[in-house]
Amino acid sequence: MKQSELIPEKHETSLSATRMIVDSLTSGILAVDLDMRVLFVNAALAQRLGIQKEACEGKPAQKLFDSVISEVPLRQAPLYRLQDTRASLRAQSREVQCRDGSRLIHLREDSAPLKDESGQLVGRLFAYHDLSWEKTVDQMKSDFISIASHELRTPMTSIKGGIDLILGGCVGEVGGDAVELLQVAQTACDRMIRLINDLLDLSKIEAGQIQLKLEPLNLVEVAERSLRSLKPLATQDQIILKLNVPQDLPSVQADSDPIEQVVTNLVANAMKFSPACGEVCLELSANESWVSCSVSDQGCGIQEADLDRIFGKFQQASSPQRGGGTGLGLAITHALVTEHGGKIWAESQVGHGSRFVFCLPRAARPSQSRGTQR
Repeated sequence: MKQSELIPEKHETSLSATRMIVDSLTSGILAVDLDMRVLFVNAALAQRLGIQKEACEGKPAQKLFDSVISEVPLRQAPLYRLQDTRASLRAQSREVQCRDGSRLIHLREDSAPLKDESGQLVGRLFAYHDLSWEKTVDQMKSDFISIASHELRTPMTSIKGGIDLILGGCVGEVGGDAVELLQVAQTACDRMIRLINDLLDLSKIEAGQIQLKLEPLNLVEVAERSLRSLKPLATQDQIILKLNVPQDLPSVQADSDPIEQVVTNLVANAMKFSPACGEVCLELSANESWVSCSVSDQGCGIQEADLDRIFGKFQQASSPQRGGGTGLGLAITHALVTEHGGKIWAESQVGHGSRFVFCLPRAARPSQSRGTQR
């Protein structure tokens, strides 16, 4: 089937002009129509896929990448959920994977609606940018951070231990001014050790070195433990902590300690943004597939532009209420939820607080578990 048979003549004229431009780009370009068939592929993408450009026109777009996605997880494959996004009016961006022989290639897939001169939607345009260099640099940074953190933790622990011993009177009574100076040093050591531990935690997760013990977990108990641990700080800052839980909430399939860290990070983050006498509400809910946990605050909210990057490493929202954090807490939280096969996102409106939500897969029901035992 020829391209002229797929789309009206007025659309073909526009696409022909576009083809001359996009064929000179180094990024891969793909256009599909509303029936999910290929309108055109530029030279860069055709070369990466090892195909002839003209041979794929009119063919199902989802088969285009079949030769380069063996052993690639479905969610990381190009054109994932094309059925749902083909007629979307929103631009989207995500990271995808494909293979170049035995080598795994990371690409950024940007997509946007494809319209004709009159503004009528005729399909969707995809652009693929090679992230290999960015991934290499990111790995080098991660390796450096991991090595530096390991080398720093031992001396910092020794320094803190020495300060604690002096404050405890092991070398005799310490004068008032000296105590104040030592307490300042102790606080700085504690903060530095927390930063080092956060860096090491994130390095382990990114390197796939974290071993999760997945088992049925009562998320209510996790939430209650988390709130109890934060209650003294909440009382000190005059913040009210609330927990809303439905009856008979199903268990999740998760590892207790990492998920408690996730909940604690989100609640502590909400407290940081909350005004005195404000409320932080932790709410649990469930549907047929997922159990959700949301944490809401009454703070100043997050700019829409920050919502897409808030879970990145060393990222902080542009907020006058922002404390002196490291920008790692939400990155660790995102990584732990993702490692569990879950989802996490943020919702916010400036001036009306923020809401962070994560979902975890429900644990198998007892009858299902018995059926899979060996």
